[in-house]
Amino acid sequence: MTNLGRIVAVIAAVLLLVGAMVFFFFRYSFTAEGLYRVQSAVGIDAPQPERHIVENGFQGWAVLHFGVEGASPLPEDNGVLVVEYPASGRLETSTAASGDAGFLHREYFRRTQNGLEPLSRMGEIWGEYNVLVVSDDRGAETGRSAGFFVGTLAEFRASDRPSIGSGPLDLPPLQN
Repeated sequence: MTNLGRIVAVIAAVLLLVGAMVFFFFRYSFTAEGLYRVQSAVGIDAPQPERHIVENGFQGWAVLHFGVEGASPLPEDNGVLVVEYPASGRLETSTAASGDAGFLHREYFRRTQNGLEPLSRMGEIWGEYNVLVVSDDRGAETGRSAGFFVGTLAEFRASDRPSIGSGPLDLPPLQN
């Protein structure tokens, strides 16, 4: 009977632990920062969270070019990288690309008169791409880029979006 009691106690402890983890995950992980904290707490090497901000009324491709010599580094706010795009939607930074393939560490906002307004990945953000390597015609790396489209699905489908083919990466040009 003691073996059965131990088995029941272990099962109950595991269920309590799983329940606590699920509660913690759902309570704190709906933000990039929350997910980062959960992943870090359980020992997962997580990418630094990013907050991408476009101007009110912005529509089109927001493109970030990483590792640009002479450009400003991305500022941080409590461990969150802040990526604030100018009206053109093109930004260069000396900050190195993280190189990860995940998008869960990113949040998207529009700056309004009332502060930051979240952008929905289910209706306003399309075509996210993460850390594409930009190459010259010889295949040598010339930079890294990440981006996303802000607008409707119809606008996204009609846009000239970044693509990768057999040649160099075709990105929208930087416009200052």
